[in-house]
Amino acid sequence: MLEDVGIPRGVYRKGAAKILALALAAAPLAVRADGEPETPDAAVSSAPGDCTFTIPDQRGARLHIPKAPDVLRLETRGALEQSHLGVRSGSSPAPSRRYRGSIDVEIFGKMAADGVAPASRSSDAEYLRRVMLDLAGQIPDTATLTAFLADRRPDKRALLVENLLRSDAFDDRWTMWLGDLLENVKTTAANGVEQAQGRNALYSFIRASIAQAKPWDQLVRELIAGSGDSFADGPPNHWVRNMATMGVAQDTWDNQFAASAEKFLGMPCNCTGCHNGAGHTNSVNIYLSSKTRMDFWRSAAFFAQTTQTAATDTVSGLRKYILADNTTGSYLLNTTSGNRPARQPATGQPNNVAPAFYLTGETPQAGKPLRAEYARMLTAHPQFARAAVNTLWREMFGVGIVEPVDGFDLSRLDPNTLPPGQTLQPSHPALLSQLASQFVASGYDLRTMLRAMATSEAYQLSARYTPGPWKETFTRHFARRITRRMTSEQLLDAINTASGVWPANVNGDTMTVASASPVVRAMLLPDPRDGGNYSAFLNTFLRGNRDTNPRSGDASTLQALALMNDGFVMLDRVHAKTSTSLVARILKVTTKPEDVADALWLATLSRPPTAAERAAAVAYLEGGPLAAKTESLQWALFNKLEFAFY
Repeated sequence: MLEDVGIPRGVYRKGAAKILALALAAAPLAVRADGEPETPDAAVSSAPGDCTFTIPDQRGARLHIPKAPDVLRLETRGALEQSHLGVRSGSSPAPSRRYRGSIDVEIFGKMAADGVAPASRSSDAEYLRRVMLDLAGQIPDTATLTAFLADRRPDKRALLVENLLRSDAFDDRWTMWLGDLLENVKTTAANGVEQAQGRNALYSFIRASIAQAKPWDQLVRELIAGSGDSFADGPPNHWVRNMATMGVAQDTWDNQFAASAEKFLGMPCNCTGCHNGAGHTNSVNIYLSSKTRMDFWRSAAFFAQTTQTAATDTVSGLRKYILADNTTGSYLLNTTSGNRPARQPATGQPNNVAPAFYLTGETPQAGKPLRAEYARMLTAHPQFARAAVNTLWREMFGVGIVEPVDGFDLSRLDPNTLPPGQTLQPSHPALLSQLASQFVASGYDLRTMLRAMATSEAYQLSARYTPGPWKETFTRHFARRITRRMTSEQLLDAINTASGVWPANVNGDTMTVASASPVVRAMLLPDPRDGGNYSAFLNTFLRGNRDTNPRSGDASTLQALALMNDGFVMLDRVHAKTSTSLVARILKVTTKPEDVADALWLATLSRPPTAAERAAAVAYLEGGPLAAKTESLQWALFNKLEFAFY
């Protein structure tokens, strides 16, 4: 029996090979006409209760699914504790593909109009691994996987999404996403000023905001208009991150506007801070070709009535900043120094620039703090919602509706107002508009958007494309799942989950964090400058530094070598001589090569082996010594492309 390695007794007691081959295998499954795999009935348990999935995050975070008539019991208190699942023999089969909601109507409608066939629906195993990585940043453990596959409720995918959205792991994963977007990092460069204490303060603010489901527009307004101590309060560090430490004050104000436009409007306005758009941006951004430096300065002027006071922190002795609004600052021209070309007013223009919003020309209300007025205008503009949903779409689908996500051209979004000779920028303009409207109607709720995406049929398409030859032009149709490599943090945590060996299990080792407590999971690291002994491995997988090097999903020879030879994988995980390792726990309860192979595939690749893989694994393991060969077999699975990509 393999209950001790996470396979529920109710699923496995009919025979591992038979049940797994029928219910779990990716290739041999019988498939209905709608593309959904058929699954057998599982045994019935008489113990009624709720269904609780556990994400192995070393903190006891649990995903709770309320009591439902089809699922009678699943209880997992640890990654390898005994689990039970009972399913009524008369459970309803999985539903046929249903196109409902604007996402499916637009995605499948365009495919039909263009003669592009979609991929079949993903299997449950493929979907579970995908949605857990996308929403929670983690792969499923074996107990979660087998329980989900045995669950016969037709709405189990929606229930899973709902509970992922409410999990601690969701908060951690999307805190990482927002930290990347805001480039929250300690001491960013030689002249950087955001120290670890400020980085930690902003990290705490971000995570609390995600956990509290703070509306996106409110969160952004707080970031733009926030005041206080940069070491004690999070929002001032968004200002500190974009300070120009060398140059005139106008350089800092320019940076604040340019950063807010890029991050929250998805627009590359920074170029118009150095020259007029006409004659410079025409070939890449029609909208910006109509903008001038004066337009840029007028938006930067919203930041001129802000006082940044340097102070020495009494605890660390490091420099921090106190941010506050004032009523006297103004954006003056005729500057000939700093980081940009000389600022000169045009003939007849005043030297003192009056603030006005870049996209509308709206001016601030009298007596209101300028930064708060700017934040109000920015978050009220339709482009704010468009940029947000496009960024979320890229996170979930791998490619944005508009690419690049920070390169919106407002003159090329609507087919009804498209300039002559130009092409539309969005792959699905109506969908982009509809999602933006839905985002506003939801109260700018991130979870509402992510729920809609994760439960859409478009998101649930398989990565395998079987209708015919795949063409790159199908990518923007989203005709199949666009596979991508796990991020550095996801990959490290996946190795830990699959091996059963976490930093705390390896000689008490942890991932160190500057001016904060160590963490066990990489997804909890507040920025890419931390990680201690694990930093080299994380850097190899291109986590970037949130400053000069952006995060990248590219693959490289160094990454292949790291998975094959890095001590973190080879010694501390695959060959770990600890009772917590997957290999040790498997061999404690069984020495049958068939069961060993099944357990390794389930834990590492989130699926069972195919018939051919299983036969090859059994032949290899039967040659002994079993322990060493089991370790080598998991090492081989870690080095399959399928492990790192999803």
